[in-house]
Amino acid sequence: MAGMRTEWIWIVHAPVQGRESRYYGQLDVAAEPVDPALASAIARRLPSVAVWLSSPLTRTRSTALALKPGVDPVAVGDFIDQQYGRWQGMSYNDVFAANRTLEWSQPADIRPPEGESFADMAVRVVAGIDRLSAHYAGHTLISVAHVGAVRAAIAHALEIDLATALRIELAPLSLTRLSHRATDGGAQWSVGCINFDLSA
Repeated sequence: MAGMRTEWIWIVHAPVQGRESRYYGQLDVAAEPVDPALASAIARRLPSVAVWLSSPLTRTRSTALALKPGVDPVAVGDFIDQQYGRWQGMSYNDVFAANRTLEWSQPADIRPPEGESFADMAVRVVAGIDRLSAHYAGHTLISVAHVGAVRAAIAHALEIDLATALRIELAPLSLTRLSHRATDGGAQWSVGCINFDLSA
């Protein structure tokens, strides 16, 4: 509805156990346990009343449960991590070494074999954001998600190109706040913070 403000709080899931510097993508790998003190510090910054969302993968759901025990986040398929196809599970170094001829200067458009590009992923993430912003208009949404999904959300809000969005650093368990207001002419977005890192 026009004029209604919808708050989006994006939280990057906890680090993946032993799988950093790899294209784990849609592999359902576990996240590291969240330190209780850090979980409490993050939870104190979150509103008590909100709609909790996550991707369908375990690492986002377990992070949500660490921050708000007992929560049952709505699984949003559009927010699942990028599909890296044959690259999934491989290290960044090994993929680069085997694919030196790719246009690495245009990373948003690189599509792994049997996978999707960051640009492909951004299309579905934005579709999910627009759909849920309309469905939950006037509410606060807390979405525990993957780095790629949060970057896509930031690019959508700021109307920046995806190559620029890929240069945004986002730490595990960091917070990004975006506000959506529906208008007669479309939508207006504002940014409260990006990559607010309580673990630093």
